[in-house]
Amino acid sequence: MAKKLNDLLAEYGKTRDEIKSLQAQEKELNVIKRELEYQITIRMQEEGLDKISNSGRTVSIKQEIVPTVEDWDALQEYIAKTSRFELLQKRMSATAYREAIGLGDDIPGVESTELTKINFRST
Repeated sequence: MAKKLNDLLAEYGKTRDEIKSLQAQEKELNVIKRELEYQITIRMQEEGLDKISNSGRTVSIKQEIVPTVEDWDALQEYIAKTSRFELLQKRMSATAYREAIGLGDDIPGVESTELTKINFRST
């Protein structure tokens, strides 16, 4: 027998609340994790180590270069001139896409997919 709509709504609300609680816990744990990573990194650097191990766990330090865009206009101009599109992640902005098709633009190579979502508010 199918559940009543009211029971489904109650279960949905409870599940969302549990997810929010877990996300809050994850956020707190990530703060602790980042602090531990910082402390481990400092200690390893002080001791001149780039790799340590104990009880089957290994930590190594590696340096990595990552981009921080300071001037999006300059970057976009560079990409347009050089066709270096691999510098961007391949993901469209859904908001900009909806605006464009709302204005009647036809974007080649893109197909619209309609998603049905539930908007839930608890009072």
